[in-house]
Amino acid sequence: MIRNDRFLILTKRLLILLLWACGCNVLAQGIQGVPRIIHYTKKEFRADPQFWAMCQDRSGVLYFGNNDGTLVFDGERWQKVYLPNNSSVRSLKMNARGEIYAGGYNELGIIKRDEQGKYYYESLIGLLRPEDRNLENIWQIHEVQGYMVFRSSKMLIAIANQKALTIPTPNIFRSCTVIYNQLYVQDDNGIKQLDLTSMKFRDVVSREAFHGEEIGALLPDYTNQGLLLVTKVGNIYSLNPEKHTLAFQKRLIPQNSNNLIICGIKATHGKYYFGTLSTKVIVLDATGEHEAANEAFQSLQDKTVLNLFESKDGNIWALLNNGIDCIDVSSPMSIVFENAAIFDVLRADNKIYLATNQGVFVSDVLADGEVNFKKLEGLEGQAWTLQYFNGQVMCSHDRGLFVLSKGAVKRISDITGVWKVISIADKPDYFFACTYDAIYVLRFDAKKGFELLHKLEGFNESGRDILQSDEPGVFWICHGYKGVFRVNVDENLTRAVSLEHFKDQNGLPSAFSNNVFRWNKEIIFTTNHGLFTFNPKNNQFEPHEFLTNLFGKELNVRKLMQCDGKTWFVHDNEAGYFFTDSAKQVLHKDLFLSVKGTFNQGMECIVPIGNTQVLIGTNTGLYTFDLRYLPSDSAQTQLASVAATRGTSEITGMLKTSSDMRFTLPNDIINLRFDFSSPDFQDRTSIQYSYRLEPTDKQWSAWQTDAFKEFSYLRPGRYVFHVKARSLLGEHAAESAYHVEILPAWYQTQWAYGVYSIVTLLLLVVTVNLVKRKIDRETNKTREEEAKKRKVLELELEQIKLKQEKEQIIKDKEQLEEDVIHKSKELANYTMLLVKKRELLIDMHEDLKVLKESVKQDSARQVVRDLIKRINANLQNEEHLQVFEANFERVHHEFFTKLKSTFADLTPKELQLCAFVRMNLTNKEIASILNISVRGVETARYRLRKRLAISHEQDMAAFLEKLHSSNDKSEGEGLDEPV
Repeated sequence: MIRNDRFLILTKRLLILLLWACGCNVLAQGIQGVPRIIHYTKKEFRADPQFWAMCQDRSGVLYFGNNDGTLVFDGERWQKVYLPNNSSVRSLKMNARGEIYAGGYNELGIIKRDEQGKYYYESLIGLLRPEDRNLENIWQIHEVQGYMVFRSSKMLIAIANQKALTIPTPNIFRSCTVIYNQLYVQDDNGIKQLDLTSMKFRDVVSREAFHGEEIGALLPDYTNQGLLLVTKVGNIYSLNPEKHTLAFQKRLIPQNSNNLIICGIKATHGKYYFGTLSTKVIVLDATGEHEAANEAFQSLQDKTVLNLFESKDGNIWALLNNGIDCIDVSSPMSIVFENAAIFDVLRADNKIYLATNQGVFVSDVLADGEVNFKKLEGLEGQAWTLQYFNGQVMCSHDRGLFVLSKGAVKRISDITGVWKVISIADKPDYFFACTYDAIYVLRFDAKKGFELLHKLEGFNESGRDILQSDEPGVFWICHGYKGVFRVNVDENLTRAVSLEHFKDQNGLPSAFSNNVFRWNKEIIFTTNHGLFTFNPKNNQFEPHEFLTNLFGKELNVRKLMQCDGKTWFVHDNEAGYFFTDSAKQVLHKDLFLSVKGTFNQGMECIVPIGNTQVLIGTNTGLYTFDLRYLPSDSAQTQLASVAATRGTSEITGMLKTSSDMRFTLPNDIINLRFDFSSPDFQDRTSIQYSYRLEPTDKQWSAWQTDAFKEFSYLRPGRYVFHVKARSLLGEHAAESAYHVEILPAWYQTQWAYGVYSIVTLLLLVVTVNLVKRKIDRETNKTREEEAKKRKVLELELEQIKLKQEKEQIIKDKEQLEEDVIHKSKELANYTMLLVKKRELLIDMHEDLKVLKESVKQDSARQVVRDLIKRINANLQNEEHLQVFEANFERVHHEFFTKLKSTFADLTPKELQLCAFVRMNLTNKEIASILNISVRGVETARYRLRKRLAISHEQDMAAFLEKLHSSNDKSEGEGLDEPV
C-alpha cells in the first residue's frame, strides 16, 4: 500500500515535471492556421470585375488584364492602361529584361512607364505584315529561346529583335505553355513541341491518347522530370515527352459533373493549384495527393476562377469572374480562430482549448496540425484561463470554476468570478482558486477529484496576478489599481497571518499597473516606470538594472515569460521576444506589428510552439506566427508621382532626380504632393510610411498608412524629400529621396539682387555728391554766421560775467539763509529748554506746596518755604525772554523790520507773540515762556489776529511766514534787475 502511494506521488511529480518541461503551453506539434485572403472588389479598382491574366514586374508592381484593358496596381493605387482599340487584355507576361507584354483583340505590345510615373501602352502590331494583323484574341504570351511568343487561335507570333514571325495552323491552337525552356502547343491533332530555331514541330502525343479532351493545364510533374497533363474535365495524366507515353493517374472532378478545370499552376513550394468553373480552387500537395478543401480558398469572392498566378513572394492570386483575391499562403502569420477575444490557450490530450469571451472552444489537433473548433456547451460566457492539473482541464470562468473531463463539464462549488487556479509548492494536492474578491483553497483527491475546502481568511482582494515566492507560505499579489500585496499564509492554508500592502512607498513608483512575473529565477515587478525586484534586507523595491535598461521606463511591460531560450513580452501594446542569454540583446517586435494594440490588457496570451511557431491571442482572435520568417531587405520605397498645383493647373515632375537634376518649380506653387508606394512587400494590406523634408524637418515623421504627403506654400529654396516604408510583418523598404527646387520670384533672384546692388551704389554716389555740395554751402554759411556770432559772443561774455556776479550774490544770500535757519534752530532749541525748565520749576513748586502741608517740624517747613520763594523768584525772572527777544531779533532782523514797517502800531509784547507763532510754538509752550495762563495766550493771539487783519479761517503762522517770504522775494527780484 505504501509502495503504491509512493508510486502515485512519484507519478504526479513526474507529470508535473513533464508539464513544466513543456512550459509556456508549448505544443509538441505545430498548429496550422488558415492563410489570410485579401479581397479586391470593384470598389477598389473601379473597373470591369472579370479578369483574365496577371503578371508582376521586378519592382513588385502587379498588372491585371480585364475587359477594360490593363490595371496596374502598386500596392496603394490602381491605374488603367487602355489598348488603342479599347479591347480586353487576355494575356500578360514579363520577360527576362523586365518588359511587360500585353495581348488583346488584334493587338499586342508593351506596357511602359514614363518619367512622370504614368503607365502607357506601346503597340507592336506594326511589326506584323498587314495580312497577318487579323489576330483575334491573344490568349497566352510566353518567353522561350529568345523569343516572345503570342498565341491566338489562328497563329503563333514570335517576336525577337524587333522582328516578327508568324506560324499559322491549319486548325486551331488551343493552348501553349513553356516547361523546361521548351514550348508545347496543343492543336486539334494533339500536343506538339515547337523548336523556334528551326521553326519545326515535333509530335509529343496525339489527341486520341487523352480521348480528345481539352487541356486545362500542362505542368511539370511531381519529380520535375516529366509533365503533368490535366484536362478540363478533371483527368490527370503523366506525360513523358521524350518517350511519347501518356499514363492516367487520377480524376479530380467526378464524372457527369458540370464543373471544369479552367487553369492550373505549380507553385514554387511544390503544391498544385487548379482553378475551376464552379468549385473555386482544388489543391494537390507536392506528391499529388488531394488536399482537403482549404478554408481560405473556399472563401473566395466568386466560384469561377479564370486564372491563377503565383507572385514572387509566393502568394497565390485568383483571377475571378467577379474580382481578384490574394491568398496569403506565404505569410508567416495565419488565422487559427476568429470572431472572439482570446484570453488563454491550452493543449492537452491531443486537443487544443481556447478560453474566450464567448465561452470555451475545443478542437482535435490532426496530424498535419489542422484544427476545427467547436464550442463546449455549459461554458458559454466569459472564460478567463485554462489549466491542466492531475490529468484534468480546469476552466476559470466568470460563472465559477469548472473541470473538463472526458467531454463532460463539472462545476466545482458555487463560487463565481474565478480568475485562475495555481498550484502550491510543497503541497502537490492543494491549489489556490483566485477570484474577483478572495482566494479559496482547493484539494485534489484521486477518488473525489477537485473539491473546494474553504476561503482563505484575512485577504479579500482580487487575486488575478499572483505568484508564490521562494519563501515558504509567501505569495505576491498585484492589484491593477491598489498596488502590491505580500501575503504570508499559515501552514494549514486557512488564513493570512500577515499582510503587507505597498502603494507608492518602499521604492515602488505607483499603486497602478503593477504586475509580477518570474524571470531567470527572480521575481520581477513591472510598473509604469521600469522593472523592479524586492530586496527583503531593506524591505525596498529596487530597479532591475538589466531589464530596465532593455525596456526603458516610458512604457509598461505587461507580460514577461521565458520559454526555450526566449523571453516573450508585451511591451505596452506590442508583442515580441529577445534571446535570454544573448550577449547583445535585441527586442524582436517587427513580426508582430499586425497585432499591435489588440491584446486583452492584463490577460495577454502568448503561447510559443517550439522554436518555430508562436500562438498569439488578441481581442479579435487567435493567430499563429512562423518564427523562421526572414523579412526581405531588398524592397525599395517608390515614388508613384510628384505633382505641384499652380493656380488651377498641375505640374508633374519626373520620378528620378538628383542633386544636379532637380524638379524645378516656380515661386507661386500652392501645393506640392508626393505619392509613394512599396509594391515589393509581401504584406500589401498594412504598409506604413515615414517621411521628412530636408531641411525643414529635423526628424522622421511618425509611421502612417497614408501613401501620400502634401506640402503647402513652401518657401523658395532647395529641398530633399525622404520617404521609407515598412509592413506589419517586419519588412522594411529602403528610403527614396527626391530633389526639389522652388525658384524665387523675379524680385528675389540673383539678377534682381545684382540690380538692387547697382542701383544702391548709384544712389550712394549721388547722395555723397549732394551731401558734399550741401556741406560746402553750409560751410560758407557757417563762416558768415561765425563772424556774427563772434560779436554776439563778446556781449554774451559780459552778460555771463554779470550773471556770475549775480549767482555769487545769490549763493551768499543762500549761505546767510542757511545760517539764519541754523541759528533759528539753535534759538528754538534754547527756548524749548527754557520752557522745559520753567515747567520743571512749576512742578517742583506744586510738589513743595504739598510737602509743606505734610511737614510737621517748623524747621523743615521753613526750609520748604525758602525753596518755594526761590522758585517763585526764578519763575518771575524774565531774563530768558530778553535773551530770546534779542537773539531772535538779530537772527530774523528782516522779519522784524518787515513786520514793524507793515504794522507800525504793534507793541513789543505783540512782536514777541508774532515771533513765538512763527516758530510754531503751541499755546501751552508760549504760556510757559511768558508765565501766563493758556487762556491769556489765546486772548493775546485773538487781539493780535485783529491787529494783523487776519481772518478766523486763515493760519497766523502761515501768514507770518508768507510775510517774511514776500520780503525775501522782493529783495531777490531786485537782484534780478538788469544792470
